[in-house]
Amino acid sequence: MTYTLTAEEYILSLLLLDGAEVAASIKDEVFGDISDQLLECRLDSATSGLISKGLLLVDGSQEKVDEQFQNFLMGLTKVKRIIRCQIATDEGASTVSLFCDKDFTVQQSLYDNRVFKLFGESDEQKLGRLMDLSFNRVEGQAFSVKEPQFEKVVDKLLAGRELTAEESSLFDPHFLDVLVAKKGKLNSLYDYRLGEQVAIGALLYISSGEQTWFIENNEDNLIIAPFSFGDLFE
Repeated sequence: MTYTLTAEEYILSLLLLDGAEVAASIKDEVFGDISDQLLECRLDSATSGLISKGLLLVDGSQEKVDEQFQNFLMGLTKVKRIIRCQIATDEGASTVSLFCDKDFTVQQSLYDNRVFKLFGESDEQKLGRLMDLSFNRVEGQAFSVKEPQFEKVVDKLLAGRELTAEESSLFDPHFLDVLVAKKGKLNSLYDYRLGEQVAIGALLYISSGEQTWFIENNEDNLIIAPFSFGDLFE
């Protein structure tokens, strides 16, 4: 099943299904410090949206969420691992979250997180493309660079300026090709492992074509190495 919901419809659906904690996190991310009155108005309009989509049924004074939709959403609240990617593009940033269970469910945030597309996907190559991760790891060796040096290079590329030969020599040539092609725009990945204690792994990464490289902090250095979708599950 595929569901396309506005942020308000998504929040309301979760509230109706006792998913207040998840609903609150989406509300904070999308609307920030919104007043209760304004949020209530938005949720009122979301009620009509859910009814028109057949996802919310009203019988007198009783509201009931469609059973298939309810099972789909409640399944998302019970997963033990969520991988969230913030992908930098020329138009801005997009967000893709992967809910990992027996099957994979994708949450794709569109239009500055105003619309959420939710769907199942079993094809790992398609998942890699959605998350801007290459399916296979390219050959290459890990290397390190001082964080201030890296930040200076990224700032120059973001500003549209060319690198000097000295700056270029800091990097593996294959990684440099990707960094320049992406104009210094880096993606972020957060790996949430949920249980009694929540463990969160975080790294930066960058992709172009069939190459993906991660960038991870190690004290004053950044470790840069080839990466791929499959590495998330090793």
